[in-house]
Amino acid sequence: MILAALGLLVLASCTTPQTQAGGTLEAMGVLGGTPTKPTLLGKPLDLSQASLSKEGEAFQGNLLPGMVVRVSGTDTGQAIRVQSLEVRVELKGPVASVDVQAGTLVVLGQTVYIDANTRIYEKAPGGYRTLLLSDLRPGDYVEVQGTATEAGIQATYVERYPGPSSQVETEGRVQNLDTAAKTFTLNGFTVDYAQARVEGTPQEGVWAEVKGELSGTTIRAAKVDFKGQGQSGFGTSRRLELEGPLANLDEAAKTFSLLGYTVDYSGAQVVGTLMEGSYVEVKGRVDGGDPTLLHAQLVKAKYPRTRAPKAEAKGQVTDLDPAAMTLALGSLAFYADQNTLLKRDEPDGPIAFGEIRVGDFVEVAYDPTLQDPQGRFYALRVEVKGAMGAEEGEWEGAVQAVDRAQYTFQLLGYTVATDASTRFEAGDQNLTQQDFFALLQPGNWVEVKGTLSGTTIQASEVERKRP
Repeated sequence: MILAALGLLVLASCTTPQTQAGGTLEAMGVLGGTPTKPTLLGKPLDLSQASLSKEGEAFQGNLLPGMVVRVSGTDTGQAIRVQSLEVRVELKGPVASVDVQAGTLVVLGQTVYIDANTRIYEKAPGGYRTLLLSDLRPGDYVEVQGTATEAGIQATYVERYPGPSSQVETEGRVQNLDTAAKTFTLNGFTVDYAQARVEGTPQEGVWAEVKGELSGTTIRAAKVDFKGQGQSGFGTSRRLELEGPLANLDEAAKTFSLLGYTVDYSGAQVVGTLMEGSYVEVKGRVDGGDPTLLHAQLVKAKYPRTRAPKAEAKGQVTDLDPAAMTLALGSLAFYADQNTLLKRDEPDGPIAFGEIRVGDFVEVAYDPTLQDPQGRFYALRVEVKGAMGAEEGEWEGAVQAVDRAQYTFQLLGYTVATDASTRFEAGDQNLTQQDFFALLQPGNWVEVKGTLSGTTIQASEVERKRP
């Protein structure tokens, strides 16, 4: 499930098929970059003339890394000029269970697989905050995007909503179809489509997408779309580019599933090693008779699949040993190996460990239960956000000590200084400086925005994320 070596991610030579600059582009993939500068296929998106939608309605929300989008536009060579962009949702509903060790959650009978490529968010004052799988609880209402298969969903994006809802969305293989009663079973739930708007022909065993209201174990459908898995509106015989986590890899048949399509790579140039769950880019053409089948010309392994992280830290790289693949963010140190996901936000794409520099601002997703003999934690993902300058940066980690008299605390070996202009938040509540420090304890998990000067961070915002 892990790529054998980072070196296998080297870009292809000049024989690799390329998208022609200035040509029409149709693509489906996972957004990268940053919330303010989203990318797709490693290129920034020009959204100045774009029409944005989500589930058939105009979309005016944030485009966040991890979201799955369908894009039509023009590849200018340096960017993608977007004509239309649709955010694709696979699943919405209440969480039934969470298994942090296995890296899974169950929603509406479907297993959702989480790894270091998965982004988990919830809305917060002024934007979004990132979460870990361990932050989710049974009963939470979530939206899931990613690659859906018979076995479940390899998630790239999960959003926890602020409250419960009976409105759900799900998909899967139709079972126990009763056309007289207008019911069928989907992932263990009974779907009543008597009052639904129906697209396609109800048939036993076909793939169906359902939207409706959940009542116990029954979904009273408002809309049901009976269709082949992967029929995403691009039509047959069209050139298409895909990017995301693969599933159902069959090395004998040379096929895998990606974002609803079956990808046939028997005639493709393959760059890197394909393994279950790895993150790939695909260029090819949709089959002339089967809109669910993509014949690939190029398949490029981009990122490995790793386990779900149990902790995250943000900060400036203060120490680095490229040969040993170790780095430190102040007092918090990490080790990496060939299975660690290494990437950069701008320009978006994979990097080698040797490209990381002291002074870079990074986000590290790690497993605190795995340590080397020197006490360094195992890094599952290292994401370079850019070089630290005089502008604001972000730091995240466990509070080491608190000085309530001076309104300062220790974080990652730095002193975090606050003043009357600092904004404080805990549990979605804005607090005064005095109330925040009365609440703050060593070991609390915090995120700090501010400016670094020497060993002192002058904080503009401090959020207590976890006790």
